[in-house]
Amino acid sequence: MQYRRFSPDQRLVETVEHYWAVVAPAQAEQVRAVLIPNGRATVQFCLDQPGYRLCLGSSVPEVNADVFLPVTAEPYVLVQDGPSHYVGVQFTPWGAAEVWPGVPAAPVPIDSLSLDRPSASALRDDPATALDSWLLAAMQGAQAPHGKDLVMTAVRLIDQNVGHLTVSSVAAQLAVSRPTLYRAFNRWIGISPKEYLSVRRYASFTSALQERKPGDSAAMLAAATGYADQAHAAREFRRHTGMTATAFRDRLDGIAELMFRDLSGA
Repeated sequence: MQYRRFSPDQRLVETVEHYWAVVAPAQAEQVRAVLIPNGRATVQFCLDQPGYRLCLGSSVPEVNADVFLPVTAEPYVLVQDGPSHYVGVQFTPWGAAEVWPGVPAAPVPIDSLSLDRPSASALRDDPATALDSWLLAAMQGAQAPHGKDLVMTAVRLIDQNVGHLTVSSVAAQLAVSRPTLYRAFNRWIGISPKEYLSVRRYASFTSALQERKPGDSAAMLAAATGYADQAHAAREFRRHTGMTATAFRDRLDGIAELMFRDLSGA
């Protein structure tokens, strides 16, 4: 399985964190991977045999091809039976709303957001250029809702102080009310500031687990990343990944690793 990342055009650096491509031949057995929540919306195009996507706790599969996946606090399970080739966009937390103000809160086909799309051949040959052109054209004339600067500042504050802030402390530092902060997050990101804080704290704990040194207990790591205790960390970890921390560490697969690097800032 091959993973590649591509940088966006400089005009899109506040909108797109990176582009990515995943290519893999058919495997002898069905492949299942965890798509971990990281506080970012994504768009993905399928250039080969489409797989399926399952929400945590659901047994109803959805075709995982040419889809917009909004920001969520819950994981997806990706299922692939044949060869795969996906190309996609990982937005900044507020980036999708810059392109499509009023983005939906549930996964939707890309065609429901954009009447135009990059061709399959362009995505295969030069994905970064194809996606740059597509997004820049989509943003022309877009009237984004109010509150972007507030959300950008809040997200950066949270990301720099993971595990040490609450919604009230963020609102106080930014001199805004809690309702104002909630409205801005729901409009621009699609989840509440409380959920975003939870996702980022989970990410910090995940990073600490992967970098765990001899003598580092799970309880110590939980406390260092802002959890009340190890049990609290374990509950949140299962919520965001659908598995225990031990199972995640032991079975870290390609997609999970790709998303984990984003969460840890690597």
